[in-house]
Amino acid sequence: MRGRKPLPSKIHLLQGGKEKTHRKPNDKEPNPPAMIPKCPAHLDKEARAEWKRMVKELEPLGLLTNLDKTVFAIYCETFSTWAQASRKIQEMGMVRVTKNGFTEQNPYFPIANKAKEQMMKALIELGMTPSSRSRIKVDAPKPKSKVDEFRARKNG
Repeated sequence: MRGRKPLPSKIHLLQGGKEKTHRKPNDKEPNPPAMIPKCPAHLDKEARAEWKRMVKELEPLGLLTNLDKTVFAIYCETFSTWAQASRKIQEMGMVRVTKNGFTEQNPYFPIANKAKEQMMKALIELGMTPSSRSRIKVDAPKPKSKVDEFRARKNG
């Protein structure tokens, strides 16, 4: 398929529909319900923490579905790999001296760089980068005031 990758209809509509993007939305696209998928058991501690952190950010937007579980898990797993490699770079320094006295780049640099590339791809797919997010319009719930919270507790 040539040209731009098609956008999901929900994102297309959030960007303003046909009048803004000059593209006809796919009216036969599957439309799974917005929901937060269960965190996969195979994720390590750091990836799970990132899952929980990002779920708090994504849930109000309603853009995450159960079908997004794999790409979201890939993002979280890659985040963990990147964080671990970055810590190793900080710990060992940017260069090291070989047995022969030559300096070489820390071997964790390629790991961190590859993880960054993979994270960016997943972030773009999920609409989580500034440029991909700038094309989306969401009526996010406004934060409740302390008075609203008090009334909700009193009436609930």
